[in-house]
Amino acid sequence: MKRVKWGCLSVLGLLVLAVAALLVWAYRPPRLEVPERRYPPNNAYEKLVSIAQRLSAVEQSTPRLQMLSKRVADSRAPAPMPAADHADYARAVEPLLREYRRYLDAPSKVVMRYELFNDPFFDVAPHLRNLARVENYFIRSALARNRQDEAVERATMLVKYANQVSRDGALISYLVGRAIRAIALGPLRKNIEQLNDRAALERLLRWAQEDERHRPALTGILETEHHYMRAMTLQMYRNPQPIDPTHPGWWERIPFLPQIFIKTSIPEMERVWEQVKAYAAKPAWERKAGDFPKARHPLNSILLPVLQEPIHQADAEVAIARMLGCVAAIRLHKQRTGRYPASLEALKLGDLAIDPFTGKPFIYKVDPRKGFLIYSVGVNKTDDGGIVAERDWSGMKGDLALQPTGQQPQRDLWLK
Repeated sequence: MKRVKWGCLSVLGLLVLAVAALLVWAYRPPRLEVPERRYPPNNAYEKLVSIAQRLSAVEQSTPRLQMLSKRVADSRAPAPMPAADHADYARAVEPLLREYRRYLDAPSKVVMRYELFNDPFFDVAPHLRNLARVENYFIRSALARNRQDEAVERATMLVKYANQVSRDGALISYLVGRAIRAIALGPLRKNIEQLNDRAALERLLRWAQEDERHRPALTGILETEHHYMRAMTLQMYRNPQPIDPTHPGWWERIPFLPQIFIKTSIPEMERVWEQVKAYAAKPAWERKAGDFPKARHPLNSILLPVLQEPIHQADAEVAIARMLGCVAAIRLHKQRTGRYPASLEALKLGDLAIDPFTGKPFIYKVDPRKGFLIYSVGVNKTDDGGIVAERDWSGMKGDLALQPTGQQPQRDLWLK
């Protein structure tokens, strides 16, 4: 009887010690290094943010400018506006559009705090996008007036602006930069069939040859996002909040269980982040469908799907810039020689002619009657015969081309 009693007490003692050890472990803060953000002197990012905010204020300064700015924000409305409206709007905003260009070659780094919902970027992002929409209006206006060189110059300056306002930021900064880049290049893609001015083509080719040297590397963005997630994990650990505040789970009401839940996610989180960064650093053609890391912990499994698409989108952005450069080079060759080049290799463009999804030249064909055809195989890395999925500008489903798609999958991608 005494043996049973002592055995029960021993088991109970071990359980108490195990619970005590678990509590000590749960309440000991996790060791996650979050480096301090350091910024260059006279950070161009802060100047660009100030200009974007001032531009928004100018647009709201009078009822007439408010009306005109709404018209400008509607990309479906024709550009330019009637002459008097266009002149009034340009007089108000053009000084700021000239001013932002002063900072496109200066050191820039996104100013951010590692605090969820308390990051200044969430407040400034709408102003940054608004500046892009304003410049987009003038790009469309220049194209409508057949001022192609001006349109390309404005578009390429706006792409450099996108680089500056997303450099060394977190994923949200990259997404805003990606949106601005799309706003900048959208009019050129929509009007690619008419883009034939020699000066504009030469400018576009120079930009495409230099673009990748100036684009913020996605691997750097993911490194910052990793630090951001570490900081968020520490913040959640210190102040656990229910996933659904209106219906908290039973385990979320017990003091130490949320800390245990968060801490158990950390080893896998660190391992997965290193795998994600290694996956992103690989050339797209070396990645396989099963290479993207998988997570089992609920906190980590929520994050992973969000990361895969930006990696593919970054490759699509490279493909679009390269194809724009290739189209410019093809047309310049035609203007010089009277015929299209037989192959992209004949243009000696180097990496500019390489599809980032295959590591081989873009699909390129010539037809004496139709002109020329150029496209990327897109994310699926399969040549779908030049069929672009409905409303898919990024090659996520079918092939990737410069021309916009309509309501149906696009088959006629030939250009002259």
